Amino acid sequence: MEEFEDSELRNLQEINGIVLRNVHGERVAIGEGFNYENIFDFIIEYFETYGAEDFAKKLGFSNATSMLKHWFSGIPETENDLLNYCMDSNVFDGIYAEDLADEYDYEHQAYLDAEDAKYAQLAGK
Repeated sequence: MEEFEDSELRNLQEINGIVLRNVHGERVAIGEGFNYENIFDFIIEYFETYGAEDFAKKLGFSNATSMLKHWFSGIPETENDLLNYCMDSNVFDGIYAEDLADEYDYEHQAYLDAEDAKYAQLAGK
């Protein structure tokens, strides 16, 4: 799974993306222009990495069969329904990017980059 970096938050906020904050201990971004452009991309890689049984249990189903029966019987599930399942899962701990505090200190990073450039120039690089 590709982990979400704090430096990407502003881009994710601009596209109204989401962050699943506990995908086996990693944060994962879902949104256009990111590795997981939609919930389907995320689910496919999750199944390949951890399996459908693990995914079903994370969403509160007893097993993958019961999850798929629920999804494919009765009212069709939409992309938003699947996204909401993941967001609302107590395990994945999803949040909309716009509600996520911007903990990345852009001004401090700009200062550090300027200092690095200054030292590189003094060193003749």
